[in-house]
Amino acid sequence: MPPLLTARHWPQTLLLTALFLLIAVATTLLACGPVAQSVPADDGSLPAAQQESGDADPTEPPPPPTVPTPSYPKIRSSLQSEVVEFEEAQAAASGTSGQSDSAPEDTAVLVSIFLSGNKAEVAAWLRSKGITPEHADDPDISGLDAYVPLSLLGELSQQDGVTGIQRPPQPPEMGW
Repeated sequence: MPPLLTARHWPQTLLLTALFLLIAVATTLLACGPVAQSVPADDGSLPAAQQESGDADPTEPPPPPTVPTPSYPKIRSSLQSEVVEFEEAQAAASGTSGQSDSAPEDTAVLVSIFLSGNKAEVAAWLRSKGITPEHADDPDISGLDAYVPLSLLGELSQQDGVTGIQRPPQPPEMGW
């Protein structure tokens, strides 16, 4: 059994423990660096001292990038990105060269058009653009299906009564 501390060793033990704690705290403070950071005001602005100096805190992370809102919120995800890419390429081609050689090809894609009303008006608008919608005369089906060029999808999404546009679901492939 180890010998118990005698009365004359306790000051040395206390001194060594205090020294160990002091070294640990000093090492932690040196490793972490300064911990004082400016805190934004309740309204999200910087404190007055930081606003006046104009210096940004180098330890503060940059603000997160803002997510752009969709150009056409009624067009669903992947189809939305195709429309935006087409419009950007078309704008770049017409803005830089003005020639039709570099303009992107306007591809017609099969879409399902979801409606809250005005089915006849939306079908008439599609026909005026040379598009033949399916289910236009069927009163039991509330939506329309049609092959619509990418260049017209944005305008179609803004028609009164259109609540959504997406590619129709693909049937599962049979692996025979």
